[in-house]
Amino acid sequence: MDLKLGPILNLRTAEDDFWDLSILVVSKTSTADLVFNLEKGKCVSRSTLYETKGFVASRFDIRVRRENDPIEVKYFIGFDFWMFSVPARDTDPQMTFLSCNGFSSPSEIKKVDDKNAMWKTLLFQHRVTPYNLMIMGGDQVYADEIWERCSEIKKWVELPRGERRKRKFTAVMRDQVDRFYFDLYCQRWKQPVVAEALASIATIMMWDDHDIFDGWGSYAVEDQECEVYQGIFNIARKYFGLFQQQLSISENEKHPASLPTKGFSTIHQTGNYLVLALDARTERTQKQVLSRESWDLIWQYLDGLKSVGEGGPRHLLFVSPVPVVHADFGSIESLMGWLPGEQELEDDLRDHWQSPNHRAERLRMIHRLLGLMTDKSCRVTILSGDVHVACLGVIESERGEPASGRSKVINQLTASGIVHPSPPKLMGWLLTQLSNEVEPIEQGITARMMELPTQRRKYMLARNFLSLEPDKENRLWANWYVEGLDTPVTKVIHAIE
Repeated sequence: MDLKLGPILNLRTAEDDFWDLSILVVSKTSTADLVFNLEKGKCVSRSTLYETKGFVASRFDIRVRRENDPIEVKYFIGFDFWMFSVPARDTDPQMTFLSCNGFSSPSEIKKVDDKNAMWKTLLFQHRVTPYNLMIMGGDQVYADEIWERCSEIKKWVELPRGERRKRKFTAVMRDQVDRFYFDLYCQRWKQPVVAEALASIATIMMWDDHDIFDGWGSYAVEDQECEVYQGIFNIARKYFGLFQQQLSISENEKHPASLPTKGFSTIHQTGNYLVLALDARTERTQKQVLSRESWDLIWQYLDGLKSVGEGGPRHLLFVSPVPVVHADFGSIESLMGWLPGEQELEDDLRDHWQSPNHRAERLRMIHRLLGLMTDKSCRVTILSGDVHVACLGVIESERGEPASGRSKVINQLTASGIVHPSPPKLMGWLLTQLSNEVEPIEQGITARMMELPTQRRKYMLARNFLSLEPDKENRLWANWYVEGLDTPVTKVIHAIE
């Protein structure tokens, strides 16, 4: 069967006895006429999510019963078949985490010999020990070509800034932008190695700025709220919902794992692990990352969890597409007003949690995560991407009552990017210089960048992804697979006892 895109696996909910997943395909065949079958599972429903220009986006919702051993599930669309793995009952999933699947500019493509080399490494590891879950932490596509590919948008960009803010988002613009995002997903995810991974590993996806366009949410309010920017954002949001969370366009559907926030934040519990993917773009402005209302709903959910002693999750994987701990660019940002022609860099700096306008929100978030560890005896680990390097950060607290072990330590694992090349060596040197000091977040709470185990350096300037492998001792083995290294870089994270 000739598929425009897919199949793409998405985890809906994970229970002790069942995994519920969905499978998305885009074709010219109506949903009712698609031939779909699977072994060791049940197709619960099939639905049409969207139709555009002769193409149909179809979703198959399936349920797989977990067994005492891991199972391989084969599914068919027409005469073609694919397979995916479901973990055994009472075991934790084997996971991988990645980000930055693309290039921010054509010049970046010239820096690599094989753009999908790390995808090939991921698939090799998947064949050795199957991944049950692929967490994708932002920039699954790069939409920055929109300024050149859409002729009406290109004309608009060339206008003086004041004129741009006044212009209407025309019907012609809307059609061009709509076609651009639809084609973007179909082209980028149709690449054979990417397509194989998406068809054989269940995904959890959360967007970042390049899934919209570079720096979204960190622009001046007059730019961000102008009609053209809002028109582009609304179309990007539509296709994020369709392709990355497999949601119906017409029904304004929410993901089964969604939190009741304004954006797309989701939370999945699978075994001892809770995966919270934070939508840090839908509500972002120069003054906030999420609204207080959305934060309150997130903390309300987490506060309602059972403690580990009561059978609650042992480990929260907190997916923040932009790192919470990183080199501190705040001092550089304060100089931007003095440097002409640096607006693009300024937007990038304001994306960071250490940006002066976001520090109070970051502080509240860190306090709540540390409090969760104390109250629930649940380990918290932050997963992040965005910055095109592999690195390890740590948040440590000396506040409150003394605690045994490392129960007041939050590790941050940054994997970035699987396709986008790393920055030049000069930037690596600058990152290191800006990371030499321990950051005093508040009295008794500090953050710092650590040397990666066995590497004697804080930043790996090479493409990479993470393999997250729980063991029976409730440890999480985090393995960075880094381009150019024969063996992975390993960090072991223990559960709180």
